[in-house]
Amino acid sequence: MPRFGPHQLLTAWELGIRQGPAERALTLLSAAHVHGSSMDSAHVDVGSREVTLAGLLCQIGGGQVWGSTECCGCCERLDVPVAVDAIAALPVHEPGARFTIAVDGEEVAFRLPTTADLDAVAGLAVDEARDALLRRCLGLGVEPEARQGTGPDTGPPGTGVLAAGLVEAVEAALERIAPAGSIRVLIGCPSCGTSTEAAVDLSVLLWAELETLALALLNDIHTLAAAYGWTEDEILRLSPARRAAYLNLASG
Repeated sequence: MPRFGPHQLLTAWELGIRQGPAERALTLLSAAHVHGSSMDSAHVDVGSREVTLAGLLCQIGGGQVWGSTECCGCCERLDVPVAVDAIAALPVHEPGARFTIAVDGEEVAFRLPTTADLDAVAGLAVDEARDALLRRCLGLGVEPEARQGTGPDTGPPGTGVLAAGLVEAVEAALERIAPAGSIRVLIGCPSCGTSTEAAVDLSVLLWAELETLALALLNDIHTLAAAYGWTEDEILRLSPARRAAYLNLASG
């Protein structure tokens, strides 16, 4: 399992405070030396990214953490337990791995969506984004109006529309192969009884835990530097046990 050392933790925090959730997710993977640079991490499929983030979260927050959402019925805040250890046990795949399924008697090859794919379709309307994302995964790489012909990848001749059967088959395969790519929980509201469905965003949960740890670590560095005149690097190279012992001595 990838691990955060104190240097990596502070580096990730310093970069992450200026980033949004998607970019932070790549920063967290890179800081833990999981998939190299942020550019490399952007080409890891979203499911594998979430599994890896869950593993990092298990390390610093434990097997279960708490998230929150708003009730869709009465707007009350709902606290949600998230079993990150179960997510961390889901499958991961090599970047660029390709898979095949049979659709209407023909073999269709596809790959899993990545953070780079999500960034590429981020500005589109929901239906357009869904279509563009599937095309990227299928390697079609052309706009709907530019497609011609028939077959499992298109609808009626000349429409350039992805066939409904193909869309359903590929989306089902994506969920089956990379279940961590879209994790949702259903929460019942104790006040109004409404059930609310919410997406689990591992990067947000991990960032909350990491930021708490980073600020506490910075406070420890400040205390020890003021008491002993040590540099940040010298303090970070202390084992957690020694650091705690010196903090206890410094507090008198």
